[in-house]
Amino acid sequence: MATIDGPHPIHPAHPFRANARFYAPAQVIALLREIARVPALALVVDVDALERSAAAKVDRVMTLALDALSHADVQIVLLSRHDRARAGWLHRGIPRSWSCTNDGAALANLRERLPDVRVIAISDDPELLRALVDRDRGIALGGEELAAANIAATDDASLRAALWWLVDVRSRVAP
Repeated sequence: MATIDGPHPIHPAHPFRANARFYAPAQVIALLREIARVPALALVVDVDALERSAAAKVDRVMTLALDALSHADVQIVLLSRHDRARAGWLHRGIPRSWSCTNDGAALANLRERLPDVRVIAISDDPELLRALVDRDRGIALGGEELAAANIAATDDASLRAALWWLVDVRSRVAP
């Protein structure tokens, strides 16, 4: 196995993201570090919010990151109120994911199916982010006005790096 400068090996299955931890926003890493390795973890992805974003649009790289997380025992929940075609396409690319079209019911349904789950939500929707409980975490796309004690605001371009950082942590590659 090849190594990079320093003590962290390049994982042979994912050599292209060996430095994801260097590009992920520090405030997001600080927020997610506590729950990144919990056994019951779900990632609620607001597909509409990603599609509104120029830089975080759901593309092949985003799909690969989400699929890798699903294989790292993270339940992916694709939430879409409007862009259902994109959510359907994404759902086909991530076979282990769940799809939901009602944001009001998404968290309730998730908690009913997995009572001990900790949630990370990615959205620009204030209502969805406010519905998170203290033990959950949120990544707010867009403005700092959505930031809170359990929600970090980040720019759209940093989201992919944060997701790959989470893949690395869940795969036990990152420190």
